[in-house]
Amino acid sequence: MPYHYNTPEDKQAMLAAIGAESVDVLFDAIPSELKLDRPLDLPPALSEMELDQHMRELASHNTPAGEAVCFLGAGSYDHFIPAVVDTIGSRSEFYTSYTPYQAEASQGNLQVMFEYQSLISELTGLDVSNASLYDGASAAAEAVLMAISATGRHGKVIVPESLHPEYRATIATYLENLETDLVTIPTPGGVVDPETLAEAIDEATAAVVLQQPNFFGCVEDPDAVSKIAKGAGALLIAAFDPLSLGVLKRPGDYGANIAVAEGHTLGSPMAYGGPYLGIMACEKSLVRRMPGRIAGQTVDRRGNTCYVLTMQTREQHIRREKATSNVCTNQGLFALRATVYLAQLGPQGLRETASLCLQKSRYAAEQLCLLERFSLAFDEPTFKEFVIRDTENRVEELLNFGLDKGYLAGLPLGRWYPELADCFLVAVTEKRTKAEIDGLVTTLANASTLTSIPATA
Repeated sequence: MPYHYNTPEDKQAMLAAIGAESVDVLFDAIPSELKLDRPLDLPPALSEMELDQHMRELASHNTPAGEAVCFLGAGSYDHFIPAVVDTIGSRSEFYTSYTPYQAEASQGNLQVMFEYQSLISELTGLDVSNASLYDGASAAAEAVLMAISATGRHGKVIVPESLHPEYRATIATYLENLETDLVTIPTPGGVVDPETLAEAIDEATAAVVLQQPNFFGCVEDPDAVSKIAKGAGALLIAAFDPLSLGVLKRPGDYGANIAVAEGHTLGSPMAYGGPYLGIMACEKSLVRRMPGRIAGQTVDRRGNTCYVLTMQTREQHIRREKATSNVCTNQGLFALRATVYLAQLGPQGLRETASLCLQKSRYAAEQLCLLERFSLAFDEPTFKEFVIRDTENRVEELLNFGLDKGYLAGLPLGRWYPELADCFLVAVTEKRTKAEIDGLVTTLANASTLTSIPATA
């Protein structure tokens, strides 16, 4: 986005338009003791050209996924984006509209929300979807609040270690000042052990959050988890990978009450981690506890099809004691891209994309494990990601070697799991070719050879 500044004349014109004498008048409501009485400790201002050069130099330290062969995952994936997604998503009537409210919402935007919700409901097998949230992690935390409210249970919420660590951190932040405990159960085998879950759950449990496939890429047994959760009267919150539903059960089919997901994989780029798209769907009985907004289809007084904002349970719109979350922003542009993406693929395209991810990831795992240095960390079925253990425990050195050769070879896990410091997570999407996978294996094999040779003077 170009960098533009306001001239003194611009500022005066704006102040005159609102009837203010100066900019300082706008801050009169702030108590003087809260105002900083000195200039900010900043270096001298740069010219536009200097600033442009400085920012480009900083950006050059990054290696974009498009400039390397990407096997990174853990919530951000290098999936293919059909050209039609960018074509429609870049139309100015969509990319310039900022989550419009009822009064000024265009019929086009409302129809997009309605179509998005319809597709997500069909995708998840649940009754209703909202028009999106910020990202997968915030959607998971909002789902936990829904579950606490719906069950009236404030004792605890159970999450497994196999749930994305950043999702767990976000939920913990939401619960920080509430009485509800966040109980994390171990998953040493890579998936939830039903017996461990059964021992942890009780009548004070509001919800169990299950990621499917989980953070390690392993496929959980959602039916067993659902049975235990429902047996204790708790809700099941499923955090799912949208593309995995081409080959795996939908959350609604195994009894999830609420389903959440990170939706950037549906037609939006990795973009260094965001902004992304938070997907949320739920059973009809929970709809009035759902945050965000819901668009509906109706007819106008002439009998023509039209679209309206049907529900918004934010405190600004309904009685405060009846309100749910204060979330008011939906990721409208990314919801549009997801809508175009899903419409373009259709059920058959989704199955084919998921199957390619599955087949290619299996091939990559098998080829890597032919090398004596590597093995799979978990003996469980996987979808498009898997955890590789480096028997030499030199993960950082190994991944840096791969980066030097043009491969983003994986994500080290020691940051979140000290016991897995000798492991890294590998993701293989439908974009990766056999030559790229073979290249990764050859590169890591060469790393084994080079790092095994003793250094000489």
